[in-house]
Amino acid sequence: MRYRCTHCSHVFELREQEFQRCPNCFWTTSLAPFQAEGEQKTVTEVSKPPVSEPSSPKWNAKPFVTFIILMVAVGTSLFLWFKAGRPIPKFAAQFPTEIPKAIWPKPDLSKVIPQPKPSKALDSFLTKEERTELSQSFQVTIPRKLSEDEEEILKKQVSFPANFAEKPKLEKWDKGDFEKMIKSEQDKRKIRLGWWYVRSLTKTFESHYAGAFDAYDAGNDELARALFIRTLSFPIYRNDVKFHRAVALVMLRPYINDVIGKIALINQYLLTQNLAAEVRALFESYEALFPVFELQEWDRALQLMEELKKKIEVFESRPQNTQVSYPPAFGLLDAEIQAAIQAEAAPKPEAAVNLKALQIDLGLKEKVVRQNTPGELVKIQKQYELAMQDLKEGDWLSARDSFRAIEHPPELAAEAKKKLA
Repeated sequence: MRYRCTHCSHVFELREQEFQRCPNCFWTTSLAPFQAEGEQKTVTEVSKPPVSEPSSPKWNAKPFVTFIILMVAVGTSLFLWFKAGRPIPKFAAQFPTEIPKAIWPKPDLSKVIPQPKPSKALDSFLTKEERTELSQSFQVTIPRKLSEDEEEILKKQVSFPANFAEKPKLEKWDKGDFEKMIKSEQDKRKIRLGWWYVRSLTKTFESHYAGAFDAYDAGNDELARALFIRTLSFPIYRNDVKFHRAVALVMLRPYINDVIGKIALINQYLLTQNLAAEVRALFESYEALFPVFELQEWDRALQLMEELKKKIEVFESRPQNTQVSYPPAFGLLDAEIQAAIQAEAAPKPEAAVNLKALQIDLGLKEKVVRQNTPGELVKIQKQYELAMQDLKEGDWLSARDSFRAIEHPPELAAEAKKKLA
């Protein structure tokens, strides 16, 4: 049978028993039956695109010839080199000739070996004015004159807390306000308490409420608190405790809240008055500092301030007793009203006195006083002189650190900033 190779277009004959491959290019996958000229291909025949296979590598002699020429050139050069009697060139080893030892992190020698000081030649970069500025020394006078800021800090005085001096004002209801509140609640809730019960509530109000204000204005605060408690002893509505709490106490809540608020103010004021004696003693010790400041007796002032700070610490760390001793009438009130008074009218010690302003002012004054003691001034003057000595020796880094650490007194700190710049 005749075949045509689609790879090389070779036409040949093969028997059915023979191996199917092209005798020209030896491809086995490119054979197709050969059709004579004039024969038309059927419609169903689909010609496959030729599959290209990599051609057999051909040996190229050009690189080999180039290599031979290069070797001949190198050999000729070496022959001429040796014939001239020149020494054999040495080449650096590319690999270590022995196994390296274990590599350990290198120690920080900067912490062991002292760093060299900058050379005195740095002076050559300075102008004449800069050399003059660095060479001029400064001496602090002891005792020294205070700056305006320091004098202002020492003269400022914290006043006595206002809540100790002022008595809280209480807003007063009259009979008309009380009756108007009851009528408004009845209209809003559509519940009528009855003429007899309203009359009993009004009578209780008239019996104790006005008298509580009279006692408070007269300075009898504990009696005023007791009378306010009595104004809350309402008669039981319809003699039914549950009905009384669900109806009467709900409708009387605006009045009950107002009275509990007044009791809370009285409790807080009484606690403040109990602490007033201790607070006055603290402020008397505080006021005693100012004559010492004017005399500039700094060591004595430091001693007095330390004593005052200890007194304040003892005052703030003492246990606070917030239990209020109420009169026997308190036990006659409804249990819900008693619980509301104990929870909402309890005095708050943290609100009774606040010494934060005093402590902040005392800290500022202590800093000024401590910086002006003779011992502190001598110490800071010595630090300044050491920095000047470092400048003379050429240790600029050490001098820079010393100048940076000088923060007081103001005139020495300003001089140090100039040299630091």
